[in-house]
Amino acid sequence: MSSRVLRWFLLAATMSVPTVALAANCSIWNWQSEGVYWQTCVNDDGSQHCYQATDGSGSNAKEVSC
Repeated sequence: MSSRVLRWFLLAATMSVPTVALAANCSIWNWQSEGVYWQTCVNDDGSQHCYQATDGSGSNAKEVSC
């Protein structure tokens, strides 16, 4: 197989692969109460995840119910 055909095949294969988001769309860490911050994330399929942390940078984050 010539390199030109191989490059064309690789380009076509790469372009036919659907693009998948690797990360959810998340809000910033919001202050909830003294020492508690929360964040909401929504995936492309609409599913929602909520997280709680001990500071505004997401330290000690854990998933909680929304």
